[in-house]
Amino acid sequence: MLEIRNVTKSYDEKVVLSSVCFTLLDGESLLLAGETGGGKTTLARIICGSQCPDSGEVLLDGKRFLGTYRKRSPEELADIQYIFQDPYSAVELTNTLRQTLGETERVMKRHGRSCIPMEEALFQTAPELLGDMDKKMEQFSGGQLQRICIARALIPRPKLLITDESTSMLDKDGEDEVLDVLHRLKRERKVSILSVVHDIDFSVARWDRIAVLFGGRIVEDLPFGRFLEEAAHPYSRRLIESSLFFSEK
Repeated sequence: MLEIRNVTKSYDEKVVLSSVCFTLLDGESLLLAGETGGGKTTLARIICGSQCPDSGEVLLDGKRFLGTYRKRSPEELADIQYIFQDPYSAVELTNTLRQTLGETERVMKRHGRSCIPMEEALFQTAPELLGDMDKKMEQFSGGQLQRICIARALIPRPKLLITDESTSMLDKDGEDEVLDVLHRLKRERKVSILSVVHDIDFSVARWDRIAVLFGGRIVEDLPFGRFLEEAAHPYSRRLIESSLFFSEK
């Protein structure tokens, strides 16, 4: 279980996160929504260790994760995997698919971490690419690259996947494929998923919960199926109105 306890972060005089608290159960998915520049990505980066909070704690299965990734053990780093918004910048485009996945597998084995073989991980996310292991990354579409990134993140057998606007650069087909993969992994592998988004799509109930970050605080945290009716904060209602407006277009 992931626990966020009173996490606070400021940049100069601007408070981005103020005493943020929430939990994420094993095998649960949480949609973290909020305004642009509202601290969602900062919080995600604090959880994975690429940024350090001013105060507060990040715990996974009761164990406190210290500061940035430089203070975390290889096991702790492997437990939390991050899927970036831009798949093109998340990989070395001149490397082959085999090189891209093989590097992660080698690192896990070097540290004695039990890992999923790269072919098995790719089968879970993009089985149609198993015959393309020697193609360069630049030859794949954005949706394919993002599913390759998910396969790479799956190799260390993580407990938590963080996806940061991971479908925002994809077309509708690519978006649906990525979301289907993520939630199949949640269901079959019991991995927890924290997904950072700007807007909420209520047309498909893929998520267990929705939390809304506004003004540096969690102002709403509800089961997905109850959010439309029970969300009370004005910003939550604006998110709902925006989603319904565009879904009718």
